[in-house]
Amino acid sequence: MRAQRDYRYDMRFAVNGELIPDPTEYSGTESSLDTSAERDATGYLHRTMVAIKHPVKIKWKNIDWDMITKILAKVKGDRFEFTCPDPSQGGIVTRTCYAGDREWDCVWAPNGVDSIGNLSFSVIEY
Repeated sequence: MRAQRDYRYDMRFAVNGELIPDPTEYSGTESSLDTSAERDATGYLHRTMVAIKHPVKIKWKNIDWDMITKILAKVKGDRFEFTCPDPSQGGIVTRTCYAGDREWDCVWAPNGVDSIGNLSFSVIEY
């Protein structure tokens, strides 16, 4: 009694060039990275900004156990190429990243029925 789940790949999320299913939710941040920043006695900020980074939070809900395992295997290394839509950059971008804490939960099902669960983690730009 295994149900075949169809995943969508319309948003072009990928790890090392291999598509992964579109997440249920994703959000991003545009963060300035400084090597130093301090204010003087007048309150003026002196800073040395070296980069702008774009961390992304992604979450899949109600996906099957096998897909959770496949996605986790793709982001296991210390770095990978991550492709996703980024509205702050006007389209699809690819960056070198690593995965933050990976969180999952599953509901185990009886034999012959797929177990389902949720998976979420942050993708952090190098």
